[in-house]
Amino acid sequence: MVSVQGRVSEERFLGHVWKLQEWIFKYTLRINRQRDSRHMDGDGRKKTTRTGGIHYRHELKFLCTQLQMELLEDQLGCLMEKDRHVGASGFYTVRSLYFDDYGNGAMKQKEDGLDERKKYRVRSYLRGGDEAFHLEIKHRAGDRIWKESCLLTREEVSLVLNGVFLEYGKNGTGSPVQESVRNRFETARETLLLKPAVIVEYDRVPYVYPEGNVRITLDRNICGSSETHKFMEKELTAVPVLERGRHLLEVKYDEYLPDVLRMALQVVSLDRVSFSKYYLCRMAEEPLKMLVE
Repeated sequence: MVSVQGRVSEERFLGHVWKLQEWIFKYTLRINRQRDSRHMDGDGRKKTTRTGGIHYRHELKFLCTQLQMELLEDQLGCLMEKDRHVGASGFYTVRSLYFDDYGNGAMKQKEDGLDERKKYRVRSYLRGGDEAFHLEIKHRAGDRIWKESCLLTREEVSLVLNGVFLEYGKNGTGSPVQESVRNRFETARETLLLKPAVIVEYDRVPYVYPEGNVRITLDRNICGSSETHKFMEKELTAVPVLERGRHLLEVKYDEYLPDVLRMALQVVSLDRVSFSKYYLCRMAEEPLKMLVE
């Protein structure tokens, strides 16, 4: 039997150990932030990777179990802030309408393992209830990505869903760069017969960190739907693409990933993967599409 005095001594000892661990953590965090600050330019702005005037970001993807995801949320919650767009629920739902050409070029680029790929998509953050949607052209070169985007009105997205071409330069809501994105999307629709291919939807918990312009996202409930005509409707039929309890972690950063975050990610053993939500959702929805047809 342990005496009362022995239990008190043990509790004091554990208390000292906890304080020491806390001090080590805070010291390590301060040292790494000082080291990370060396990656800032003379004006205090973050250095970025630019090639030929293009702003590239690094993108790494990892498959996680539910336990790993929970451990990561505990770690990241101490180091990073959640994205300002997250509401009281702590996450938001991302719904993307992906397009492909008459020859399924985006699918074949993934299957052939090409380093340089490109996708067109319209993105919603309110499960189709948005007043303005984000049209994006996502480019990939190995582990580096860059995106171009512009806004589309609800009426314009409705026209796209119904196969109606948009007039060039008639939006008037964006800059010349944004109008260029819209015009190139329309050119692809006309010349490559670009059309809606699949809807990808998932719940996202996003964390941000200023040094390195880091964004770490935890994506759950990834599913795909062939009901592209229901993109702006709240409810649609969707098929999960991962087994229960499996999720996706994405890490995006500019020039460098701060050491303090790299150390936090090493707390759990993660499997890095080449993961395409678009490709998996296309593969998952084909059997359902055949049943519907």
